[in-house]
Amino acid sequence: MSLFKSFTTAGLEETEDRVGGFSSVEAGLYTATIKMAYHSVAASGANAINFVFDLGGREYRETTYITNKKGENFFLNKEDKTKKVPLPGFTVVDDICLCTTEKPLSEQDAQEKVVKIYDFDAKKELPKSVPVLVDLLGQKVGLGIIKTLENKNVKNTTTGEYEPTAETREVNSIDKVFHVPSNLTMVEVRNEVEEAVFFTGWVERNKGEIRDKRLIKDGVGGTPGRPGAPGARPAPTAPQAGEAPARKSLFGKK
Repeated sequence: MSLFKSFTTAGLEETEDRVGGFSSVEAGLYTATIKMAYHSVAASGANAINFVFDLGGREYRETTYITNKKGENFFLNKEDKTKKVPLPGFTVVDDICLCTTEKPLSEQDAQEKVVKIYDFDAKKELPKSVPVLVDLLGQKVGLGIIKTLENKNVKNTTTGEYEPTAETREVNSIDKVFHVPSNLTMVEVRNEVEEAVFFTGWVERNKGEIRDKRLIKDGVGGTPGRPGAPGARPAPTAPQAGEAPARKSLFGKK
């Protein structure tokens, strides 16, 4: 039985394509090879999938939360509390699974493997046994990565809460997932779209841009976007050949 069996899209509202960011990468569309993907649970109780990607020779890591601290992979629509909206992180991970293995997260096989993980107490990477999503390893996927300018948070010693400071940082996150080599999103696949359209608009809107989400600013309204890095791809390359799935292909011959 899959470790992620309860993390399904059943009963959740369908996602939509929306064009909206250490050493950060420039915002853009990248062809990524999945080097590692393993499950973890935060102290708060929130579940996450931790990815290590190869972006054409550059390593990119991201921890993507698939549930809240209650273990729920959704939030309630503010205007209609009867509608469950999937968490953005869950959608990203589920789309990565579907675009690479044609199986959702709920059907992914997790095997215990020893992985080097950073230990904050030891301040270095230490070997630890964790559930690894083995079918994702070595797969290629298109990642729409954004860059965001944020305030650094510091813990208030009186209240115990983290509060924003004037110091800023640049943060990357996966905003959208694309199938390789078709460039289709899972929204387009569900709507039986034959040719990819959304990815062009996404690149035009986001490549080289920085989204300013600072609560405390330095008097300048936002930060201008910068040209995309050479690693950003104009079009993805074909995925590695793998064992054909038993079910009907979501992407046909695309």
